[in-house]
Amino acid sequence: MNQDRLRLLLRQYFNDSISKADCLELLNHLDKNPNEVAGFIDETLPDLSAGEVFSDDRAAAVLNRIKADARFRREAKVVKFYQKRWLQVAAMLIVVLGVYLLVVNKTQDAEKNTIAVVPAKPIVPGGSKATLTMANGNVVVLDNAANGIIADDGAARVIKAANGEIVYKAGDNAAGKPLAYNTLTTPRGGEYQVTLPDGTKVWLNAASSLSYPERFDGTERHVKLTGEAYFEVAKNKEKPFFVEVNKVTVKVLGTHFNVNAYNDENEITTTLLEGAVQVTKNNAHKVLTPGQQAVISNGSNNIQVSAANADDAIAWKNGYFTFNDDDIAGIMKKVSRWYDVEVEYRSSRTDQKFGGTFYRSKSITELLHHLEKVGNIHFKISGRRIIVMD
Repeated sequence: MNQDRLRLLLRQYFNDSISKADCLELLNHLDKNPNEVAGFIDETLPDLSAGEVFSDDRAAAVLNRIKADARFRREAKVVKFYQKRWLQVAAMLIVVLGVYLLVVNKTQDAEKNTIAVVPAKPIVPGGSKATLTMANGNVVVLDNAANGIIADDGAARVIKAANGEIVYKAGDNAAGKPLAYNTLTTPRGGEYQVTLPDGTKVWLNAASSLSYPERFDGTERHVKLTGEAYFEVAKNKEKPFFVEVNKVTVKVLGTHFNVNAYNDENEITTTLLEGAVQVTKNNAHKVLTPGQQAVISNGSNNIQVSAANADDAIAWKNGYFTFNDDDIAGIMKKVSRWYDVEVEYRSSRTDQKFGGTFYRSKSITELLHHLEKVGNIHFKISGRRIIVMD
C-alpha cells in the first residue's frame, strides 16, 4: 500500500467516513505492517502527535470505542486481528485517534455557539467514488464494483486493483480492433486514481472527468480532461503525451504535473513538479521548468508563467485543503466540490483573505468553525446548503 493510500484510509477511519471494504483493507495492512504504519504516522503526521496525554481510563475508553466499532466485529478475520495484534497497534492508534477525538470534542463544543445547524443528513467528506463509462456505453459504478477484471473486450483488460485503483492491461486480441475510448468521471464529493495503458498514473479530483483510449496507438498519446487532475506520465521520448483541456494543450514526454481547469474557475492553471511541459493555447506557447506554473485566463491567449508552490498545487491529492491568501468565494468552491454542498452568500465580506491548511477528511463543521475563528464571517448549515453570513 502506498503512503497516499494509507494516509487516506487513516483519515477516513478517524473521520468515521470509511467504507467497510476500505476499513478491512486498512486493518489487514495494520495486521501485516504495524511497524511500518507506526513509522509512517511518526514521520508524516507529526502535527497529530501533539496534544493531551490520556489517563488510563480515557485511553481505555478510546480502545473500547474502536473495539466496539461494528464494522470490525462483522468479520472473523478482523476479530483475529484484535486478538493477535491489538497490543502492538494500540499505542499507535491511541495517539492519532485520541488527539482526533480531543479536537472533535473541542470543536463540537465551540460549534454550539457559532455555526447554526439545521438538523439533516450529516455532511461527510468526499471519498473514493467514480463511474467508468466504456466505449460501448456501459457504465460501471467503481465504488460498488468488486475487485478484479471489470471489463475485457479483447483489446484491453480493465482491472480494479485491491487498493481501488483502475488499471489497464493490454488484451490478447488488440490487433485490428478500432480504437475505443473510456471516460472516468468523479462526482462532487469523489476522487479516483487510474493507471492508463502506457503506465501513466492519474489522480482525478472531485467533479472531474478524464477521457482516454484503451490503448495508445500511433506516435502520440492524447487524453482529455475537465476539472482537475495530477499526472505522473510514463516516459516515452518516441510518443509524447498530450492533455487537452478547454482549448489548452499540455505536451509532455514524461513528468509530474497538476492541471486545474474547472468550468466555474476563470483560469486554467498548470503546475509542474518534475520534468518539463509545453503549454499551448492557439498560437501561444510556453515551456515550464519544475517549480513553475502557467496561468491562462478564459478568453485570453496570454500565458502567464510564474514561480509556484508545488505543495499547494497538489495538496488536494495528499488529503489537504491549502488556502494561501484565498477569498471566501474561492475557498467555498473547493468546499462545495469536496463535500457536495451548495453555497449561498448573505455576506458583504466575501473579499476577506484566508490562509492555512486543513485536512479534507475532517467534518465540514470543523472547517467552517476554523474559518470563523480566523475571519469576521459566520456560517449556517441548512441541509446540504452552506449559508455564508456576516
